[in-house]
Amino acid sequence: MNQQQQQKQQRMTVSERRATYPLQRRLKIYSPDTMARQLSQEKAQKKLVVNGVNILNKSCLDKDIIMDRIKQRRETHNLVERRRRDMLNGLINELAQAIPSNASCETEKCHRAQVLRQAIDYIHSIQRENEIMRAQLQQQQNIDTSIPPPLSSSSSSSSVSNNASPSQD
Repeated sequence: MNQQQQQKQQRMTVSERRATYPLQRRLKIYSPDTMARQLSQEKAQKKLVVNGVNILNKSCLDKDIIMDRIKQRRETHNLVERRRRDMLNGLINELAQAIPSNASCETEKCHRAQVLRQAIDYIHSIQRENEIMRAQLQQQQNIDTSIPPPLSSSSSSSSVSNNASPSQD
């Protein structure tokens, strides 16, 4: 019997099959909330975005509005990019002026890579000088600590007399 019912259901049309569903199930499937949810899911799936602009939304968008939006976004991006480039160029020019070995770039405009290379070289030379100075200072401190200061009787007596004079007043 089960097979006969299945064969009969396969021969039925969709409308006939729906009619066989219990009433509560039909109300649940075709309720306004369920239908609205299905429609909103279909709308969400049917987005066509061109350069960040949704073309298939409900509001009427003609080609001019879309092109205006695209043009506005491009202009905004170009403006932001120009500001960023100007800031970087300004900082590189400031760096070029701060490097003392920049005589070759004073007469003509230097490339950014050349300015950065000279800055790196200058920083490395300063670091080498700093290491040399530290080594010399360390050697000087070692020499000073290895030789004890000479003790003279005149210096010790003057320090005693200096200490004694304030206590007498």
